[in-house]
Amino acid sequence: MFGDNLKKYRIEKGYSQNDLAEKLFVTRQCVSKWEKGVTQPDLQTLSKISELLGVSADELIADCGGECQTKAADKSMFLFVMNIIVAAFCVIAFLILWRFLPSRIPAHWTHGAIDRYGSRNEIFINLVTVAVFLVTDLIMFFALKRLSDKRVVYVCHIVFILCQIANFILIFALYDEYLSDDISVATCWVADIFGCLSVAMHPKINKQNCFLGIRTVETLKSKTVWKKANALACYLFSACSVVVFVANMSVIFEYSYLCLLAYLVLAVVVIVYAKKVKE
Repeated sequence: MFGDNLKKYRIEKGYSQNDLAEKLFVTRQCVSKWEKGVTQPDLQTLSKISELLGVSADELIADCGGECQTKAADKSMFLFVMNIIVAAFCVIAFLILWRFLPSRIPAHWTHGAIDRYGSRNEIFINLVTVAVFLVTDLIMFFALKRLSDKRVVYVCHIVFILCQIANFILIFALYDEYLSDDISVATCWVADIFGCLSVAMHPKINKQNCFLGIRTVETLKSKTVWKKANALACYLFSACSVVVFVANMSVIFEYSYLCLLAYLVLAVVVIVYAKKVKE
């Protein structure tokens, strides 16, 4: 598609949308619309773009075909996997709430006033909401798979991820004041977050130069080093998260937050490994 090709060659040339717009004497919004596929330039402008970017007009209008479809599918799958990971975080977070809540908790409110108390086991009712968001996203994933405008698919995934997060924040806000031992709770949640993030940074899920991952000179220069270093980080951080989580869920102790220093030690281990690993 022309829009995808234009964006690709513009970035390779080091031009921003503003830079290209100024050289073509058009607005940045005009360039943005070209790249989004909303509009297309006339033949004369296409020729100027070709000269500026140092590529032929045929290359600009060539259909990227399977490669573009593969990239779009990978991105859609990545977002769906992120939703699964966020859902897993919510499930573990509700388990943490259950552990540190008293046996009797508020179960229903009317106009902001508590009108019923129930067992803390009722906290797990919220797992139904997590499952509904996840299943709905799965249905949307397959239903919109053949849709040509992938932005709609991406937005759907992101909306469901945000819904999962908003649901957790709401439940946490309702029960925060009833939680005992804030330090242990915080330590367990940090372990929950790091555990989910460590899974998300695995190279099979997170490609090179994405936001997540161990980003060093070595990992950013080599895909092989990136894969090996981040695979190791994933396994080490995941194992550490399990140990920290189980320890703090089982035994409450005053300096539980010191367990989190283990992540710093493991990060140093991975960075050293990245410097020594061979391609």
